Amino acid sequence: MEDMNAPLMEHLNELRKVFIVSAIALVIGTIITYAFLLDWVMALVMAPIDALNVELNFLQVTEGFMAHLKVALLAGAIIASPVILWQIISFILPALYKHERRIFFLLIFFTIVLFVTGIAFGYFFVITLGLNALLFTFSGDLTPVISVSSYVNFVLCFLIPFGLIFEIPLFVYFLTKVGIVNPVMLKEKRKYILLVILVLAAVLTPPDVISQILLAIPMLFLYECSIKISSVVYKKRMKKMAKEAQKGS
Repeated sequence: MEDMNAPLMEHLNELRKVFIVSAIALVIGTIITYAFLLDWVMALVMAPIDALNVELNFLQVTEGFMAHLKVALLAGAIIASPVILWQIISFILPALYKHERRIFFLLIFFTIVLFVTGIAFGYFFVITLGLNALLFTFSGDLTPVISVSSYVNFVLCFLIPFGLIFEIPLFVYFLTKVGIVNPVMLKEKRKYILLVILVLAAVLTPPDVISQILLAIPMLFLYECSIKISSVVYKKRMKKMAKEAQKGS
């Protein structure tokens, strides 16, 4: 029993090291952001609403500080992400074969690229339109008085889902690769997926119709792109299986 428990304890100790080092990196990244980069990061966060000439207020004594801390924490996570990512890679890598490591690194690379692309798309092309519609087009004669905390929460809840939904093509690629889905199935289930997309858009975004529509439209587009990707992968998979069947016979 002691021999069996030894590897388990080693893995647990390594996992604990991953959490500790990642937490320390996150704290250091947050401190660096708050001490040296906070003005620049806050300007970046505030740019969409500043473009609409809307002033932000804080309604509680600690609200301004907590909003700054939340932004600093998020920026700190980005700064610390190379360390955190390397800790995760170092923990998983020894358990993978050589050919699996190549796939693993490609997976990480495309996951990061697609997530950042989604965030950038939401930030540069969608969020200002959403704010303009919510604050002016559909608010009637009401004057917007927005607290900094509610605005920061809105930005985070608005942008992070865009990063997640841009992972759809990668997700479909791997499901097709292992034979769980195929393009025919994706086309047949399109109407059900449409319902799922609308539900996800309602869950992932702030509780307003405009945000949900602005998220649902890219999701539908990405799903259609995923069908094309699945079709290419499926054809290659079928050809490979046919060749292996010929060799076997």
